[in-house]
Amino acid sequence: MKKYLLFVLAVSLASASVAAPLRQPNPIRQHGKEEGMMLDLSKITLGTLNDVEEKKQYLSTVQLEKQRIQNYMLRQVYENAYTLYRHGDYQRAQEMAQTILSIDPNFTQASTLAKQASHMGAYGTTSEEEVIEAKFQEANRMYDSGRLVEANEKLDEILTIQPHNSKALSWKKRIDKDIAQEYNRRGNVAYDEQDYQRALDNWYNALLIRKDDPALVNRIAQTENLLRKQQVQQAMEEAMNYYNQGRFVESYAVFERITKIQPGDTRAQKYMGQLKDEIAQTYFTAGNKSYNAQKYDSAISYWTNAKKWGADAAHMDRLIKKARNAKEEAIRRKQEAAQKAAEDAQKAAEAAAEAEEEEPVETVSVEGNSLNPLVSGGTSFSDSNNATQGIGGAAGRVSAEASAASRQKYIEGLDAFNQDDYERARQAWIVAKQLDPGNTDADLGLRKVEELTGIR
Repeated sequence: MKKYLLFVLAVSLASASVAAPLRQPNPIRQHGKEEGMMLDLSKITLGTLNDVEEKKQYLSTVQLEKQRIQNYMLRQVYENAYTLYRHGDYQRAQEMAQTILSIDPNFTQASTLAKQASHMGAYGTTSEEEVIEAKFQEANRMYDSGRLVEANEKLDEILTIQPHNSKALSWKKRIDKDIAQEYNRRGNVAYDEQDYQRALDNWYNALLIRKDDPALVNRIAQTENLLRKQQVQQAMEEAMNYYNQGRFVESYAVFERITKIQPGDTRAQKYMGQLKDEIAQTYFTAGNKSYNAQKYDSAISYWTNAKKWGADAAHMDRLIKKARNAKEEAIRRKQEAAQKAAEDAQKAAEAAAEAEEEEPVETVSVEGNSLNPLVSGGTSFSDSNNATQGIGGAAGRVSAEASAASRQKYIEGLDAFNQDDYERARQAWIVAKQLDPGNTDADLGLRKVEELTGIR
């Protein structure tokens, strides 16, 4: 949009040159004019620039140059708009001034000219002196009430309409002097209060008006030195406070700021060297602790920072490699353990499935006695000795069956126990013991039921 407006301004500038005689433009440098307005764009790809900071600086320079060219064009257009105004072409003068403001809203002279052209277009040329007189009276009221800056701005409006108005020039010179004196007074007050920054701000404002005041220049230079010393002292106290708290990184940052305020400060440089060593040692120690605690990522981070702060790079690289290897080994062991646990769980599941698939033994005959293990509170052996003799003296087939039936009864009791049916579990385990007195798992189950219920 701005490019289009600039094009319109250029066309307007050309047409204004034909339509009306222009005032002589300000003299400009004839030789090297193009070089002064445009940068050498041979580096426009930025390929020959060395680092990011240099590229940023170059792009910033390009932007400033573009702004300078725009300001130059706007100034030329304004001169032609003013010429149109002086020749009574108020409508075109107003249009050009408004176009300038659409590009640069802070162009105060264009704003004043647009308002005045609008007024003159409505009321005629005979009212210009009345407008000027009204602005003088307003400036005078502001001056009497101590509003010097606003009075000065009102005089600028008059000079925009009539650049050579001797009365306005005389008043402006007087007000500029008064403003400079006020800035100087405020600077003196701030200096006495040792607020050197505020003093400098006011004195620089005064210097913009009193450009040829060597006494003011000298005082500004002296106060700049005092301000630097004050800032360095305050920063030194802040840095030492951080140091005493063990906040070495923050302390180093403040010392670094001191070197920017006062380049070559030997104390700051000395402390910065000591702090780098302490910070590097702190990171190194923290890395060792993390490594010993098997926190390998933290150890790598700490040792990397230690290297940045000046620790021996080769030694840190070896430690970092060691930590990475240890981390990989820990991951490998963890994966192997997880795999083994999964395999063990699979084997246990398969064994349980096989045990459930075995057919339970419903009846076992021992010396003419019949025992049904599925019946709660089934028949017990009448004589433990006979039972022992029967099991021991029977054929090997009976002993194997009795052992399998005892194991099945144990599993049945375990299932009941897990469902909190302690009585059914106790009965099943009693039968398991009767079938196989050596079934220690049934013994343990019965003791557990006894502990929970008190029933023997």
